[in-house]
Amino acid sequence: MILEFSITNFRSIREKQTFSMHASSARSKGDNIFEHQLANGETVNLVKAAVIYGANASGKSNVILALLKLQDLIINAKDKKIDDTINAYQPFLFDNYSKKNPSEFQIIFLAKNNQKYHYLIAFNQNEIIKEELYGFPKKKAQQLFTRPFATDEQDENLHIGRLGKEFGYKKYNIHKKFPFISFFGKQENYDKKHQDFSTIYSYFNSIFIEDAETLRPMFKMSHYLDDGVDKNKLELLIRACDTQIQLLKAEPEFDKNGRKLADDKIFAQHHIFENGKKNGYYDLAFEEESLGTKHLLGLLQLILEALDYGSVLVFDELDSSLHPFISRFLVKLFLNPISNPKNAQLIFTTHEPSILDKELLRADQIWFTEKTPEGTTELFSAQDFDGVREDVPFDKWYMAGKFGAVPHISTIEYIFGNGEETND
Repeated sequence: MILEFSITNFRSIREKQTFSMHASSARSKGDNIFEHQLANGETVNLVKAAVIYGANASGKSNVILALLKLQDLIINAKDKKIDDTINAYQPFLFDNYSKKNPSEFQIIFLAKNNQKYHYLIAFNQNEIIKEELYGFPKKKAQQLFTRPFATDEQDENLHIGRLGKEFGYKKYNIHKKFPFISFFGKQENYDKKHQDFSTIYSYFNSIFIEDAETLRPMFKMSHYLDDGVDKNKLELLIRACDTQIQLLKAEPEFDKNGRKLADDKIFAQHHIFENGKKNGYYDLAFEEESLGTKHLLGLLQLILEALDYGSVLVFDELDSSLHPFISRFLVKLFLNPISNPKNAQLIFTTHEPSILDKELLRADQIWFTEKTPEGTTELFSAQDFDGVREDVPFDKWYMAGKFGAVPHISTIEYIFGNGEETND
């Protein structure tokens, strides 16, 4: 579970911006929030879903991308070469000061061991400047490790990371470009005494993130055939979304020489009608389905897996190629305690205003991004505005510009006419 995520000096985000999944004290829409008790006895109230709105190029996708870059920095460190630069380093460039400063990510989260952690990492393209991890075995924070505690005197490319008091201040050498936490994700470095660190590594590996720079999720028959998803639920969801697909099937596919290909050919079964009555099925090759259907099935797989494990699903442009009714339905899967008994979380961006229905979301679930005149992104919540009650029409307020975060578009007359701006 994610509690908070903070970003500093990353792409359009220059000053520190913090996104939160903490629930306010509002009593409306009780199914949208959940109470969770930590191992230390502390109780937190969190929202099950949160949405980010904003004009194109306002920076909402950069919030998602920052989380993806943090995950990649930790999980894929083993695949990086020491000569590679740290590709997560993408500072704000329109400022002579910030473009030379490090980027910084901070995340407060709950891991599977029911412990709360606070992780911080700051870096430039050639070196991790700072990395710290705090746990909360009691309500007071306890430092679990820090780096660089020092630099290796014999090799300037090595940092010395130091564990906290609980682990006897044990020291480790770690390359200056690799996160200390990734060290504990390697099987050869597993140590039961440091199981908490491996649990934290696994947490970052468990987040599902789809951002605008990656391909849209596509349905994978191999994933459908294994135990990754509940096949019955997936097919029920497919039918519930009115795709007209009844079942999915796979058949072996062969090349022109008769050799079996690694991937089976996927078919979607549709009803055949004769004289207005159902009379068998037609197997339509899956590549002939619409782009929206392919996107939906891939997304449903991710959603079912997140719901099954109680994980976090982060998605940029949830509404892409989807009807607004379907987008709302997907959000409801996370809000309903029947479909989401393990309190999985959904974080997404969209341009679809109908999701801002006051009957669907609370103010603490609605976030906005807006560009300042200097080109920097500001991130804020609907609950930050005075006079915003839970019964206000969020969608109408947003479309009327009361929350900001909408594009300011010049009139046609200004563009094609005499160059004078008019009110439209």
